[in-house]
Amino acid sequence: MKKSLLCFITALFISASLFADWDIGELLLAFDGAEHDEFGKSVSISGNYAVIGALCNDENGSNSGSAYIFYYDGTNWYQQAKLIASDGADLDIFGKSVSISGDYVVIGATGNDDNGSCSGSAYIFSRSDTLWTEQAKLTASDAATENNFGYSVSISGDYAVIGAIGNDENGTHAGAAYIFHRSGTIWSQQAKLLASDGIAHDIFGKSVAIFGDYAIIGAGSVDDNGFCYIFKRSGTSWYQQAKLVASDGASHDLFGYSVSIFDDYAVIGACGDDDNGSCSGSAYIFSKSDTIWTEQAKLTASDGTADNYFGYSVSIFDDYAAIGAYSDDDNGISSGSAYIFNRSDTTWYQQTKLLASDGAAFDKFGRSVSISGNVVIIGADGNSDNGISSGSAYVFQNDDLPSVIADFEANPLETKLIGNFPNPFNTTTTISFYLTAEDAEIVIYNIKGQKVKVLDCPDYIGNNEQAAESLSQYSVVWDGTDENYQPVSSGVYFYRLKVGNNLSGTKKMLLLK
Repeated sequence: MKKSLLCFITALFISASLFADWDIGELLLAFDGAEHDEFGKSVSISGNYAVIGALCNDENGSNSGSAYIFYYDGTNWYQQAKLIASDGADLDIFGKSVSISGDYVVIGATGNDDNGSCSGSAYIFSRSDTLWTEQAKLTASDAATENNFGYSVSISGDYAVIGAIGNDENGTHAGAAYIFHRSGTIWSQQAKLLASDGIAHDIFGKSVAIFGDYAIIGAGSVDDNGFCYIFKRSGTSWYQQAKLVASDGASHDLFGYSVSIFDDYAVIGACGDDDNGSCSGSAYIFSKSDTIWTEQAKLTASDGTADNYFGYSVSIFDDYAAIGAYSDDDNGISSGSAYIFNRSDTTWYQQTKLLASDGAAFDKFGRSVSISGNVVIIGADGNSDNGISSGSAYVFQNDDLPSVIADFEANPLETKLIGNFPNPFNTTTTISFYLTAEDAEIVIYNIKGQKVKVLDCPDYIGNNEQAAESLSQYSVVWDGTDENYQPVSSGVYFYRLKVGNNLSGTKKMLLLK
């Protein structure tokens, strides 16, 4: 029995070491959210800024659409602006797709009718201080009815790529993508991208992403396995460098339904893959060496089941990939989830599974995902906090990773988290730490990164003036209950010392009952 218990404890701690501390930061809602806005259908994050699409918002008419800018001030995320098209109209669905890079945002409006019904358009907004202003409206040079230009968008630096799944140059709905370049305040079409072997109904442009001199375009055709194409820029020209296919691709896998690219890595969603049941879904990592792109890994959810649609949304940044599975049922039917994968050398492993803290049936959490530095934002367009399908988004932050936002680590000379004893424990454990005289809290999380309880630290017993000048030891007891004083289940938990807005250290503990 002792041997079995030791093996169980060891296995839990090994498992826990794979889970970084992705903390739920904030639930984001539109200040004027309403029924069926579908806020969160599209999301994108860059540094301290995030943009969230609400394609069915009615600001400029029924389903004209809008998008919202949120800003992180080091403590909280708050809504900075609501973006609408200057010429928005009914059924434009502005916000179908969004992307942000630095001070620029691009927003797709596939229902725009400038060049015929659903010819589509995209809008560029730029930031000056706290003001966001429409800088340009983009349309295809050969725009036509039902092209759906703006179905997908991505921006990186001075370049933007726009997908047009209905373009007919290679056959009916074969699809195309367009590259736009900024010079000063002027955006001009630089290239039209087509698949070298494109045919009717490929829907090339279903997904697009751009990073530096590389663009990736997905052709997630329902009738075929699906394909992706890598294009590279040379001067003002773009040429196809590679065609990517899944090594085990099969009909209806929808490989290419979602794409993301960062540096020498690309992640491609195949939400129709059947490895764990019909439409359980998967995603593939490709890596580049010189001019060759090679499949490096196939990602699936550790708990994947039929109709989860894992891979419906994907995003990659540095050594981390976020994958959405909007139809996962952990919090109810189609409540949704997302997964974080981490790369170690050439191996990718599942680091954690993310769920909405208030998840409910049909929220569709994971419909959209975007990761930047140590922050990931996840859209839940079915959330009903502001009415049925009004939508929401959630921000998770991993304080164990280098931040592109800010460094909020507490001064090590002023705080030190010691640990807890006993560990493992049954019922109660004592958490100890050093601190100068100052208000502090111990924040406890479960293995999913969800906050379980906040423990207020006791006042220092003794001379506070002396305590303020040197580190003094404190301790606080956790009795294994949550904020509602309900017992929590056995398992691994994490805790952090919070002093003001600063966080110091992360420790793990094991509760056994």
